[in-house]
Amino acid sequence: MPGRIDFLTRARQAELSLIAITIIWGLTFSMVKETLEVMPPFVFMSYRFALAFLVMAAVCGKRVARIDRGTIAAGLLLGVFLYGAYSFQTFGLQYTTAGNAGFITGLFVVFVPILSTVVLRKKPGRRSVFSVIVATIGLGLLSLQPGLKVNSGDILVLACAFTYSLHIIYMDRFVQRYDLMLLTLLQMGVVAVLQTGSALIFEDFVLPTGAYAWLTIVVCGVFASALAFFVQAWAQREISPVRTSVVLIMEPVFSVFFGIILLGETLTWRGWLGCALMLAGMLITEIKPESRSRGDKWPGG
Repeated sequence: MPGRIDFLTRARQAELSLIAITIIWGLTFSMVKETLEVMPPFVFMSYRFALAFLVMAAVCGKRVARIDRGTIAAGLLLGVFLYGAYSFQTFGLQYTTAGNAGFITGLFVVFVPILSTVVLRKKPGRRSVFSVIVATIGLGLLSLQPGLKVNSGDILVLACAFTYSLHIIYMDRFVQRYDLMLLTLLQMGVVAVLQTGSALIFEDFVLPTGAYAWLTIVVCGVFASALAFFVQAWAQREISPVRTSVVLIMEPVFSVFFGIILLGETLTWRGWLGCALMLAGMLITEIKPESRSRGDKWPGG
């Protein structure tokens, strides 16, 4: 019994940690929205992830000497997935509405159970599937507007959702094998290099101007990147990929919340209902948390 209680406690801690990360991402959404009015997106992300890499390098310290080829390969793959997610979304936003982009990006909550079954051979329980359905309906009510049309931007954002799903799935595999700090360090480094290359190719590389832009880079680099992806890795040691995705889907809810407070945005009744359903989807599995059993640990975990 004590082991069972401790197991559930770790799962609860993981879920609460992920919720805290979605709050941070929700807050930074409003900050990034304002900062991108004075900075190109790839340039901003270059600074953001370069800072995240430097923070993780300082935290890792002498751990860096323990990096082996397996850790490098895992970090590179996760970093490429993360870069792909951010890049597909950035390009897609140029050709579709914010509402469409928000909904389609959130479809990673649908892809994760499918990929979990195919890649990890882990079939999600009925409660988890139901929570995904409820959260997706809520996401649609929050994000979609009448007259939805599919265009090239929607396809690009769909690629973002799929790529981020792969990131969650393979994170589940690697967190049991490798050092979490080193995994995060490598991811941040890969994304920083690729975003810098994208900025040099597609945009004019400029220095940030103004205190608010620098503040946004610091908050996003330290808290929404370095800390956030380390916490996600740690949490995925304790809870399943499907559960992770249902918790992370709360980011749009907190984005709306902070948008109302900081930017004076408004929300319709459809939006409020959508937020409620997304919250319900997250809470459904709280009745009986779906956690990782000890048998799910990968060798070396």
